[in-house]
Amino acid sequence: MPKRSLLAVLTVVVLAALAAPVTLSPPSAKYCTPIAFRDRVVGVGYQAVVRAAPGCKKPVKVRKENTRTGSVIGEPNVIPVGEVQRVWLFTHRLRYTLDDRTYQRLEVR
Repeated sequence: MPKRSLLAVLTVVVLAALAAPVTLSPPSAKYCTPIAFRDRVVGVGYQAVVRAAPGCKKPVKVRKENTRTGSVIGEPNVIPVGEVQRVWLFTHRLRYTLDDRTYQRLEVR
């Protein structure tokens, strides 16, 4: 088989593979990724508005931690889809979980 026809066949195979529909299994996460925005800013801290990312169909689970010690402040908050929660942050940071085991830092925009 000449090199050009082999290259043409490989190109067609690769393009066909890319065009084939891909079925993804639904994510196994219990919670959705949140988004947070600054609302009110005062001299010593700010109020964050936390909600589920657009298109989410699962609730969000967020907890507040002390920035200096890393200790958890109160119980984690579960925010239902479509609702917004306001959280005051002074010497705290927000972390969220998708699976109830590991927490990741939530950046407030």
